[in-house]
Amino acid sequence: MKPSTARVNQSRIFCFIMLAAISQFGCSIPNLESEQCKEARDSVKEFYSWYLGTDAEMRAKQRDTYDRYISSDFQAGSRNDEDPFFLSGTTPTTFKIGKCEPVTDTKVEIQVQLYWHQDTKTDQKEVYAETVKKVDRWIIDKVESR
Repeated sequence: MKPSTARVNQSRIFCFIMLAAISQFGCSIPNLESEQCKEARDSVKEFYSWYLGTDAEMRAKQRDTYDRYISSDFQAGSRNDEDPFFLSGTTPTTFKIGKCEPVTDTKVEIQVQLYWHQDTKTDQKEVYAETVKKVDRWIIDKVESR
C-alpha cells in the first residue's frame, strides 16, 4: 500500500519545522556574562567611543557627556604626560572592549584593548576600567594598567 501524497507532504513539513526549531533553539550559545557586566560594558564602550572620536577641545565643551560616564572621584593611574584613559602619551587609533570581571554587585573591572595602527605594524596595550554603579548608571571610577 502506497502512502498518500498529502501524508508525505505533511511529514515533510513537520520534519522541516522540527529542523528549524532545533536549529534556532537547540544550537544557541548561552550568554554567561553577568547582568552588571553587560550594563557596565555598554557604558565603557559608549565612553571610549565618544572620547576617542572627539578631540580635546570639543571634549572640554561637552563636559556634561564626560560627567555622564566618569565618577567625580575618578582616579587616573597615569603620569602627567599621559592621557588618563589611554595611559599613553599618544592617542590610539581604535579600541575593543575585552573581558569583564565582577568585583561586587556594584563594581566591575573591564579590560579595554587599545590599538595603534601604523603602516605595517599594530601595537596593542590593555587598560582596565573599574566601573561602579551610581544610582541607575555605570560610571568609570578608575583606569589602570597591569
